Amino acid sequence: MVSENLVLLVEDDAPLKRSLEKFLNTAGYLFRSCSTAAQALALAKSSAPRVVILEYHLPDANGCSLIYQLNLVVPGIIAIVLSEFDFQAVACNLNRVNIQTFLQKPFDLVDFEAALCSACFKSGKIVRRLDSR
Repeated sequence: MVSENLVLLVEDDAPLKRSLEKFLNTAGYLFRSCSTAAQALALAKSSAPRVVILEYHLPDANGCSLIYQLNLVVPGIIAIVLSEFDFQAVACNLNRVNIQTFLQKPFDLVDFEAALCSACFKSGKIVRRLDSR
């Protein structure tokens, strides 16, 4: 079963994770967050999010491996990848999986919100409360 109103955030940098959680909460998104690939897979199995925002370099996996595994759990999950490396440094790996957007850190919050809105639209689900903002 797919959750129509859920975003999964996977970020191991605690300050950035808190900032993104605050943004998601303030913007009215329903979300779950974690810091590792193992936790992300467990959350995906229990809640089936349609959109995942993930750090490329996690303590227990890289983003490509995680996206591949998430697609086995939630086919068609839409991924937004965050990384301190530029796209060219990880492109050969990312070309093996389907991602919606790549954002290099530090990224502009406006770009992040645009990527998230686009991913949510592509998923076919409205994931923001209409009364937010």
